[in-house]
Amino acid sequence: MDVVIFLKTVPAVLGIAGLLTFLMRKRAPVSDVELVTVVQNVRNTFVLLGCAALIALSAWLIYRPPPPDHDAALPGVHSPSSKQTA
Repeated sequence: MDVVIFLKTVPAVLGIAGLLTFLMRKRAPVSDVELVTVVQNVRNTFVLLGCAALIALSAWLIYRPPPPDHDAALPGVHSPSSKQTA
């Protein structure tokens, strides 16, 4: 396996592991205190968004076009080191 492909898939693996851990955990009893319930809901939302963001990051890394070479000049832009001939 290519190291670059492995590194691109690491965020997705972490996101899937986080989702599975979140979904398989034992549910805590519902609290009578409203603040505790709100904090738990906010925490759950951030965990789910974080896992989804890791999976999306990995998908973006895999499917994005390869970056251009650093030595290649943009069309119409001349390198400062190139000689101008008149």
